[in-house]
Amino acid sequence: MAAHNPTPKRHDEAVERLTNLSFALQGAANSGGSPDRSAAWIRRHVAGYGDKSDEAFAKSLERDIATLQRAGVPIVHSGGEDGARYRLDASSYQLPPVEFSPEEAMVLGIAGGMGTTGGLSDFSLSGWTKIAASGASRNLSGAPVYTAVNDITRLAPEVITSVLAAVRNRLRITFSYRANPAAKPARRVMDPWGVVNRDSHIYIVGFDVDRGAPRVFRALRISDIKRSHDPAEHTVPPEPLQALVERALQRGEKVDARLIIPVGKAQELMDAGEKQPDGTVMLYKVDKDWLVRTAAGYAPEVEVLEPAGVREEVISLLRTAAQPEEGR
Repeated sequence: MAAHNPTPKRHDEAVERLTNLSFALQGAANSGGSPDRSAAWIRRHVAGYGDKSDEAFAKSLERDIATLQRAGVPIVHSGGEDGARYRLDASSYQLPPVEFSPEEAMVLGIAGGMGTTGGLSDFSLSGWTKIAASGASRNLSGAPVYTAVNDITRLAPEVITSVLAAVRNRLRITFSYRANPAAKPARRVMDPWGVVNRDSHIYIVGFDVDRGAPRVFRALRISDIKRSHDPAEHTVPPEPLQALVERALQRGEKVDARLIIPVGKAQELMDAGEKQPDGTVMLYKVDKDWLVRTAAGYAPEVEVLEPAGVREEVISLLRTAAQPEEGR
């Protein structure tokens, strides 16, 4: 049997030295001080050069600089009092800012759930199962250091698949919708247009047949979706779906509020707020009507501390809801 020839040690050392040099010059460029580094500094501080003779070091550095330049690393060299100096042209080496559309962000959010279970993360797991069947391997047994809790991890995949199937086949759907956690579900009829992600919340957008107008529904409050055999009559949205969602969420008065939310309760409110050092949760610029209905739905565990007007409206709503029970 033929002997296995390992990769030459010289090659390993060269790759390591090139990597060290590249990172050293990049660190200098981002240090906030002078980005230039002298040959003498490189010899003292970059691993792989210190043990060479003067002649070997000069040849090795010249060769490594040329290799990195051919690979696309923009290294500029110039003369100085202490000899040649080198710097990395950071402006030519940085990638432009990365921006994602809401749809792309939703896809990345789902992909970020790989290795976790529940919600739309099940899509990534089922997709990985198909890839693994072709011979790929990845260990998904380790728990992630951080798991985001939002619509992507909490929403049942069946909701999205049902809606998208209806959109694709241009079919009408019916579903149950709760305006707030305490409300009784109401049956709605819709010609769906699509699914929109905004601030980690997922919305179903379409034409509400009963209301005779476009409507936006939080997907987490939708259940029992049924696809009709009747074709959808309103299949073309009047404007981009993202614009419809933005407009729907901008209606009404915006308020800042401070709440007491017990641990593990009212995740919908927690997602919209920021935990404070005193244990309360602050919500900024949220729709007042949404806050009143949602806080009332999670009462008595959730308590609105301020503003006083919102607290009073929550109490009034709870009293109104309790009146039928008291009259029995």
